[in-house]
Amino acid sequence: MFDFSKYYDSADYLVKIPNEANVRSGISRYYYAGFCTVRKYLVETMNESEFVMGHNIHRRICDRLIGSQDDTEAFIGEKLSDLKELRNEADYDWRLDFNHFKESISSVQRDTKLILEQIDSLKTSPPFEL
Repeated sequence: MFDFSKYYDSADYLVKIPNEANVRSGISRYYYAGFCTVRKYLVETMNESEFVMGHNIHRRICDRLIGSQDDTEAFIGEKLSDLKELRNEADYDWRLDFNHFKESISSVQRDTKLILEQIDSLKTSPPFEL
């Protein structure tokens, strides 16, 4: 089965040549590395099948995590929500200047890496009895 965290490596590859298309695409890949990994965790580890598919899946996943009693899940939800907002800007807002995105890359990389590391930790030690 595909390891969505590999999108992180693809994003790293893209942003090494820091033109606007690569940086915008890199932001999108970083987000999807986090989002898809989180979604897989919720479905496969936490047995929350409502996140397999559905309307507003991105928002519902962020809301689920942000509202969690577990501090790690809530933290991941906040970070993922912030990344989602920037990913939407990178994918859809042609009015934003390239510098807006270029200045964000290091924090996007850091936050995505944190999400991936914390999801790995939660997989080995889930916050709730299953």
